[in-house]
Amino acid sequence: MRKLVWLLILLAALCGAWWAAATAQMQSTLTGLLDNRRAAGWDVTLKDISKAGFPLTLQNRLSGLAVAESGRGVAFEAPQLDLSAPVWWPGDLTARAPVAQAAFPAGALPLVLKMRDMHADLALHPGLSLQLEGMLARSTYLEVNGPDGLLLEADEPRMEVTQSSEAENDYNIALLPGRIAPGPLLRKVLGDGIGQPGGQPILSARMAFTFARALDRHAAMTGTLPQIDALTVENVDVAWGDVALATEGALTFNSEGVPAGVLSLRVTNWPKLLDAGERAGFLPPSMRGQVNTMLRLLEARGGTTGGLDLDLVFAEGQMVLAGIPLGAAPQLIQP
Repeated sequence: MRKLVWLLILLAALCGAWWAAATAQMQSTLTGLLDNRRAAGWDVTLKDISKAGFPLTLQNRLSGLAVAESGRGVAFEAPQLDLSAPVWWPGDLTARAPVAQAAFPAGALPLVLKMRDMHADLALHPGLSLQLEGMLARSTYLEVNGPDGLLLEADEPRMEVTQSSEAENDYNIALLPGRIAPGPLLRKVLGDGIGQPGGQPILSARMAFTFARALDRHAAMTGTLPQIDALTVENVDVAWGDVALATEGALTFNSEGVPAGVLSLRVTNWPKLLDAGERAGFLPPSMRGQVNTMLRLLEARGGTTGGLDLDLVFAEGQMVLAGIPLGAAPQLIQP
């Protein structure tokens, strides 16, 4: 009996020592990541970092966290961010924040995301590189804001990232925003779509990315993604009322981010999109007649009233839509 008691005491001591060492290592890794961002010129603020979760959970609570790189318009802040993992495998990492805010540019448009009850589960592959096997990120509420205010709201949005079982550099990504509501600006631009049958907006996207290498701790430490070599768009669907846009296709990218390939576009009720473009200021009234005539010809070629089936071709650094040259193709800017 005495031996059993001493054995239990020894096991408890070993478990306590492992928890203390693993939690300290987790804290050291986090501070190392933040120090790397400071060394790279980022503004980093962290008021406090504390340990919790004994005995079955490794947990670090970051209080007053804010990181930003003003030159790129990238930022993240959370008054409280909890990072935790089971004591038996720190690679099953969970991040939670009651509120959080992220800023980044979408092309020339700066966006600010405001999230409530943010929750992200990461699965890392055992090994020195700690490759990302999968991630599920979600929140109970999301706001997307642009320079002129609220663009849209989403309830229960989520993003799923899964490493392919066939190639470690390939990742499948799904964006499923749940129930969405356009903000005042989009309502003004898109007009009366919400007043029509089936007016609830719909947005979903599923894509597959091929990176130059797997997503791993090197990408996390440097704060940059590996180069994207290829993109397969399984579907991007946007609909509001009787107006819809669907996209699919595949692109490859050279070392400078120049795309090559074809995206197939299907537009339903394009005259209303033309109206929206004019209201938003993207289409000058003086060009409305010319663009309308061109789209009518393309509609007649497809044979669907109010519908357009178009191929957007990227080749030799140029873009061509349904045989019409559009100029230089945009380069993919790596985040």
